Amino acid sequence: MPAAASEPLAWTLREIARLERGGMRSPRLTEPDHERWHRVRRRLGWVAFIELLHEDLADAFPTSFALERWGTHPTAGLDDAAAHSLVEAASRPDDADPLGFLRLACRGLGVMDGGNIASLPKVQTHQRALELPGCGGRIAAYQATIHAGLSFAEHFTFVADTDAERVAIGIAAAELRANAPRILTSEELRAERPRFDHVFGIKGYPSAEALVSELGLEVRWA
Repeated sequence: MPAAASEPLAWTLREIARLERGGMRSPRLTEPDHERWHRVRRRLGWVAFIELLHEDLADAFPTSFALERWGTHPTAGLDDAAAHSLVEAASRPDDADPLGFLRLACRGLGVMDGGNIASLPKVQTHQRALELPGCGGRIAAYQATIHAGLSFAEHFTFVADTDAERVAIGIAAAELRANAPRILTSEELRAERPRFDHVFGIKGYPSAEALVSELGLEVRWA
């Protein structure tokens, strides 16, 4: 399986490892030598291990871990050797802070990892904001982390059209232990035309800039 095709799965696995280290789940991916898996796996391979790890977190964080929701199922065509390599890579030590990890994940997923997101106006607790494609949840995560009283899932709505964009937002939700975020596609945004107090984006992401131009949105770029 080409590396590019497995990239979102590599980042969801890294997030699973971070959740295990943070006490959200007992160690399975991060267990030394995966002893329990070897005891129970019988004829199951590493692809099944990856699927079970995601299934275990799908109820809590469906955006990134409910694999059946992805546009392209990430384990389709994944061979066991490639799956084992993904598991080994994800189980390596990782001491990045949440916002730093989100930047790394966005870079790896091909969405925007830059932008001066700290310069954007604060969303007040009575307001609602829209995050455009390509931001990967980073703007909402920053504001929910820095400003008391703001909720990643309650105060922000997200636009995403690709698995990579949705996975990035889902990873952000998992890092913040947030409820499932509301995500619209560009088509849904065009149809619904909901009102928001703020529209945020990171300059340089083509689909976000095209959407702003088409809909005439008043956007603050990071």
